[in-house]
Amino acid sequence: MWVTLKGKHLTVKIDLERYVGTPSPFFLIFTVDEHLLLGACWKGGLDGANVAVHGFFQELLMASSYMLRPEDPKIQKYSQSERKLAEWDKFQLGNEPVVYGTTLNSEGAGLYYFCSTKDLARIYYHNELLEFTDCPEYEGKHKGVVEVPLKEFIEDVLKISREYLEKYAPVIEEIRFKHKGKKEDYNFLWELYQEVKELYEKVENG
Repeated sequence: MWVTLKGKHLTVKIDLERYVGTPSPFFLIFTVDEHLLLGACWKGGLDGANVAVHGFFQELLMASSYMLRPEDPKIQKYSQSERKLAEWDKFQLGNEPVVYGTTLNSEGAGLYYFCSTKDLARIYYHNELLEFTDCPEYEGKHKGVVEVPLKEFIEDVLKISREYLEKYAPVIEEIRFKHKGKKEDYNFLWELYQEVKELYEKVENG
């Protein structure tokens, strides 16, 4: 059973029926507008990449936290280091002051650089699964950049993260318990969500 979390631009779909015994046990599809950033297309249909779901949302929230603190010297230093890694990975970034690289906790499925200016969020992506698609509409679209207003990106991340934490994180843990006999504490995600929410409100209120 696929469940969908949807914002204005960001959409996340998680398959709650399939589980594989790896560190990335669930299947997830991530799109931004019409761009398929994480997941595959085979025989005319979309399918998910193997992902650690808590970790996926952690990375979205971390990227958002960095985007909201462009003046922080630690963020600036980190971004300079990430920019060098992006060049090594053959990404051609713009002049964004904030750069946050991640695999989105996917299992060999892609590489992403979340970047931001004062008003824009840019996601440079390489969806490795999409390189081998047999869907004509996605051929040659495994690598690129998608741009959305920064405000709307942060609002989307907060919206879908809260919905995940309230509705589906408990379900994920029940499934994990069924297969592994133990659950994970995801309070850290609530704390990170609250941090991003407070940073966003501070920026919005000047």
